[in-house]
Amino acid sequence: MLNFLKIGMEFSERHQSRFIAQLLNKSMKHTHHIIPRHAGGTDDPTNLVELTIAEHADAHRILYEEHGRWQDYVAWQGLLGLMTEEERMTIMYNARKGEGNFFYGKTHTEETKKKISANRKGKGIGVKQSKEWINKRKLVGESNPMFGKEPWNKGGSQPATLNSKIKKGTPIRYNGIEYYGILEAARQNNTSAFIIKKTCKYL
Repeated sequence: MLNFLKIGMEFSERHQSRFIAQLLNKSMKHTHHIIPRHAGGTDDPTNLVELTIAEHADAHRILYEEHGRWQDYVAWQGLLGLMTEEERMTIMYNARKGEGNFFYGKTHTEETKKKISANRKGKGIGVKQSKEWINKRKLVGESNPMFGKEPWNKGGSQPATLNSKIKKGTPIRYNGIEYYGILEAARQNNTSAFIIKKTCKYL
């Protein structure tokens, strides 16, 4: 039984029936790599076979159970509709961190470093600052042109602090507790303001 409850937000009943029909349709074929490309397989015709969707999913299940590679797990679960796109991306991201990264522990050759450097020349980010401006920024104390002068905003209103912003909110009750506003409730409960807004009561 396909886990449509898990992905119910993505598949309507019409889409579910269409997906099941495709899965059971033996005339719809996928090209499967006998030795997967992620395991060094090629696109040579001798390494390719046509399978139905169900057979293709089963082939990747067998490969996953034999070798434990995440790529086969993702293919198996994805072909059967048992995995959301978010879950797929999370597995791929986590699998490529640290030692899972193909460049882990490697360094560029000197020749490659020179090519990268040559390619970056003339492509600096932003405007290059003049030496005069850099030195001007370093001026401190009496050498600073603003030394002894009153700041332009002296006596003006100070920027609002986070606490003052919180206290200016509309009082609410969330989970039986009163808060100054949505922002404070979100911070105290380690959740989003959107969730608080949907479930709170304004006082």
